[in-house]
Amino acid sequence: MTSPNPALLLPYRLEHTPATAAHPGEVALNRVRLTIGDDPDGRTSWPVRCARIALDLPTAHGAAARTGEPVILRTRLELERGTGRGRQWLVETTTTDPTLTTLTLNPAEPASFDGTWNLTLTLDISTPLGIQSRITEDTAPGDSSPQRRSGNATLTATHLPN
Repeated sequence: MTSPNPALLLPYRLEHTPATAAHPGEVALNRVRLTIGDDPDGRTSWPVRCARIALDLPTAHGAAARTGEPVILRTRLELERGTGRGRQWLVETTTTDPTLTTLTLNPAEPASFDGTWNLTLTLDISTPLGIQSRITEDTAPGDSSPQRRSGNATLTATHLPN
């Protein structure tokens, strides 16, 4: 899915590679990549001030949650360093709800997306994922105060490299 979703100020691309185990008995991990700030169609009004982004990834419909087993996940954040890019981003994960995994991205200081850079979060997760996700952002046009906005995003199936 490439946005901008009308409810959101930032453009998002959400890609997914379903889990496959390389060897029998291995834990298979789904890979998700969320790219923020990449707008090849030029539909975003820059700059966008960002204080927080949350991604809700629901468990696939009909997937059996393993009772008592932890969710296995790994995150990697890619960001070019520079002025106005949030300095340092913290990724917090919440897996207490067996039907939902939430990732919250918090910059140490508000970031100013201006169309010249993007932020990419790669997630490997053991939970089978649903195709409809929810993104919540605390954003504002220009230098105004961020407000909370939410919109839905669809996972686009693709092969993502390891």
